[in-house]
Amino acid sequence: MKTQISARQFGIGLTLLTVLMLASCGQKSEESASNTENPTAVSQTKPTAKSATATSANQTVIPADAQKLGVKPEGETACPSNAPIKGKITKKRGNIYHIAKSPDYAKVKPDICFKDTATAEKAGFYVPK
Repeated sequence: MKTQISARQFGIGLTLLTVLMLASCGQKSEESASNTENPTAVSQTKPTAKSATATSANQTVIPADAQKLGVKPEGETACPSNAPIKGKITKKRGNIYHIAKSPDYAKVKPDICFKDTATAEKAGFYVPK
């Protein structure tokens, strides 16, 4: 019987073993992450404070600074008359604000509203580019 393997066979075997190990590691970390979540801890962090800081559509969390400086929107696309600046939290563009002269201002669904641009900037929002 021939017990020696060629370098090519060894390389292929090593590559397959590596792929299998990496694939199983990825599944285990996902499974362990979902298994280690503590439902009690999650429910404790979701009292009325989170519902007040998150929109119903995309669960966007509003930073604490913005909560102190801004107000809740009125309806889906409207801000109160005393706070007409629309603050929007996005993943791609970050925290941006829209003024009444902005294109598509009427269509923007704000996460928070501000009384002026200075307040929006103080809360960490900026004008979109």
